[in-house]
Amino acid sequence: MRSVRFLGATVFTVALVGATAAGSSADSPYTINTTQRLHKAIEFDADVAFDTPCLVASADVTEVFNEQVHILASGIDQSGYMEPLHIEDAREESLTIVPHDPALPTYTGHSTAHITNLETSPNAVSTNTITLRGTDGSHLLSHENVHIRVKPNGITLFVDNFNTRANCG
Repeated sequence: MRSVRFLGATVFTVALVGATAAGSSADSPYTINTTQRLHKAIEFDADVAFDTPCLVASADVTEVFNEQVHILASGIDQSGYMEPLHIEDAREESLTIVPHDPALPTYTGHSTAHITNLETSPNAVSTNTITLRGTDGSHLLSHENVHIRVKPNGITLFVDNFNTRANCG
């Protein structure tokens, strides 16, 4: 159940373009300093494919989440925030996963995710921990930690540590 939130942060960040920005120190390359918060926001994703030890199926996922995104940028243009750019995104959510096959268990649980910068930046980090419990008594814990580093010479270092523990019912 790989659920890296880079895409979610990108969508949320793009939505922030219209947010009010506060000025920052004259010595800083960042003239934009803004924070956006969401509380009890709801996201529904239909037809999500799962390939986990306890659930290999298509399901609908409902997320109720709190999220805070802090952005430092050198400015804003018609494309969005301008480099240099630094983003911190923290998200905590409750999940409900309902498989399309009614014979399969429904899962509920919790997820926490933290992202530093977008995957296209020279230095990005993402961590995501998901804990789920099925109506059949199964448990699933997954944790992913991704580091992306692009050196000035163009060499990209990519580390993706992903592990899952499952007790299927």
